[in-house]
Amino acid sequence: MSEAPTPPAQPLPLLFKRVVGVNPQLHGHLRLDRTVGFRFATGAQSVPIGITEFDAVAQHFPILFTTGPNPVPVALLGLREGENLFVRPDGTWQADAYVPAYVRAFPFVFVEDAANKSMFVGMEPDAEQIRPDAGQPLFEDGRPSPALNEAVQFCQAFREAVMAAANFGRALEAAKLLEEEEATVNFTIGGTARIRGFKIVKPERLAEVDDATFLDWRRMGYLNAIYAHLFSAGRWGRLIELGAPRPAVTH
Repeated sequence: MSEAPTPPAQPLPLLFKRVVGVNPQLHGHLRLDRTVGFRFATGAQSVPIGITEFDAVAQHFPILFTTGPNPVPVALLGLREGENLFVRPDGTWQADAYVPAYVRAFPFVFVEDAANKSMFVGMEPDAEQIRPDAGQPLFEDGRPSPALNEAVQFCQAFREAVMAAANFGRALEAAKLLEEEEATVNFTIGGTARIRGFKIVKPERLAEVDDATFLDWRRMGYLNAIYAHLFSAGRWGRLIELGAPRPAVTH
């Protein structure tokens, strides 16, 4: 029996504890069960987002950029490290909130095999969604099933959107539109939460972008993404509402 390819030594993608290549010989008996919920994302304070989902994300979460020379956009899901305020105790997602594509793609991910200069489809083999006894089969007669093909196509589209978002972040950084910030939340019932290590667009610097760059950004859809990012600042209130300490219940 051949071994599935394994990724090179590098940090694992967010939410993943182990990644193996999807292989019909090793995983032909397994099934994909999407009904198990989102417990795997309970500790995700933020997740990367693709350029195509800025409008949807901005309706529900603050969009921030990571620090460093290559800032990437993320959806902020919690006020504290290791906290996702949108996964309910029973594992369901908040019913009125958007589920980011990165979360929906799990337990699959595209992995780069640098040695062979290729990509392969990886998965978290211990994920709750991967089961032998429930859900849709991953393979049928040794070939990828419709469920697996759909998952792979979704991952591919998301990967392309994330790469475009990374290019967007680099463009903003090069144009000096991003500035590092931190936020301190003081709850009315007491206690605070502090979020550090993120960047935001300074809107006043948009006026300093030259006309040629501005028109190029419009053509690439960057202007819509910038405005969605700025609009998303209004979503801090929802995070504060969900993350506020609850008063003690007295009897």
